[in-house]
Amino acid sequence: METFFQQNDHLLVFVHGVVLFALGFALWLQRRRATRLTLTSSLIWLASFAFIEALVVWGYVFIPIQATYLAPEVTEVLVVVRAVLETIAGVFLLQFGLRIVPWTRRYLVALTGVSVVAWAAILVVGALGAASQGWGLVEWDATTGAIAQYVFVVPGALLSAYGMWVQRAELTREGMPGIRPWAALAAAAFAAYAVVGGLIVQPAPWAPGGLLNETAWFQATGFPIDVLQTAVALVLLLAVVPLLDIFEVEAAQREDTLDRARLVAEERARFGRDLHDGTIQSIYASGLHLEAIALDAPDPGIRDEIRRVVGSLNSTIDGLRGYISGLQTPDGGPVGIAADLDRIATQFAGDPAFNVTFRVTGLEACGPLPENAGQGLRHILREALANVARHAGPCAVEVLLAFRPDEINLIIADTGDGLPEAVPAHSEDGHGHGLRNMQERARRLGGRVVIEARPTGGTRVVLAVPLDDVGPTEMPATRPDIRDEVTST
Repeated sequence: METFFQQNDHLLVFVHGVVLFALGFALWLQRRRATRLTLTSSLIWLASFAFIEALVVWGYVFIPIQATYLAPEVTEVLVVVRAVLETIAGVFLLQFGLRIVPWTRRYLVALTGVSVVAWAAILVVGALGAASQGWGLVEWDATTGAIAQYVFVVPGALLSAYGMWVQRAELTREGMPGIRPWAALAAAAFAAYAVVGGLIVQPAPWAPGGLLNETAWFQATGFPIDVLQTAVALVLLLAVVPLLDIFEVEAAQREDTLDRARLVAEERARFGRDLHDGTIQSIYASGLHLEAIALDAPDPGIRDEIRRVVGSLNSTIDGLRGYISGLQTPDGGPVGIAADLDRIATQFAGDPAFNVTFRVTGLEACGPLPENAGQGLRHILREALANVARHAGPCAVEVLLAFRPDEINLIIADTGDGLPEAVPAHSEDGHGHGLRNMQERARRLGGRVVIEARPTGGTRVVLAVPLDDVGPTEMPATRPDIRDEVTST
């Protein structure tokens, strides 16, 4: 067996390179496809690693062959290029591992910078070591390759294995449980590659001996490490190719989302037309009828009461028109949402009985918004301000819209008469249709509303909408950061 491997060493190495190239090529073909998942958006780093590592592996076959035809200087340049590419391949594998592990962006940037500095240091230390120790090109090549394996390949493969395992949860959340086993298989392949492709190195002046040395490994086992590396790379290829189905699933989900959005838009337009042509016109006709009755009423008190009712009907018409406008208006991101809420607060401030202020913070810090976030916030603010108008009496109202990387907070605080007895402080069930609607809209956004009495008098409505996949573990009004905002409001 050992004789077979020795006689076919170049063929085995070539096959190893072919498997790596096939892995890189399969991933490279998907590089332009849209994706929102961390795993698939990071595959370009794995593709780069596979391509470059294939060139490095093929270099061990073709450079010795070309040495019989090329000048020694050219051969030495090719060896140096191959050694540098080997270190770069390790950096790319590490970058892939870093990106599929759930770091914060700050840590990711810092670790990326450290890896670039480490790459430059390996080349410098290798050159200085060769100069001081009198190493030849072969010793320098083995030294830089071994250091790169320990510094980049081993941690990169282990991080990739851990990241692949962690990404299984994201696949489940995105409705792709059938792809989870392939991610687990890829994790196992990366863990194995950390050993066969990272820990076991070529003989070098400083490298460890025993089974961590390729020559000693072959003498002890009878199997070249290239064979095991090829087998692991093949398993990784077989696991990664089914993972590429993620792109097809995402494309189908996007198409389904667009279809649903089109249907929702059509339904909203129909509902808006029905409200405008039916409900609003009926209310308007009732108002005209009441106006006619007021003109004929002999008692001035009755006329004034009827006109107050007509004014209330006009306010209802204005509210319905604002609702119809909201049905037809896209969210427009954090800036658009803030502008819409400011407009609603300004309209409410037109009533001289209320002194309304609107404040927005954190526009640039906002994380990814849930679908229909703007519509939900608009409706909740309208309902909260309508409750102030109905129950609080003349007062000051402060509206705070706070965007955070992981949460949106909408706080409406008034200095009015406080909560009615029918609505207990810290209510979560919400008595009455309006409060129940607020709770339901918050629930659809993945958040919750708390309605509470202010210690200084009045009422406070606190909405918290999480922007990540994990909901808040505490009630919005009890979280310290939100409580600070509420207290200041």
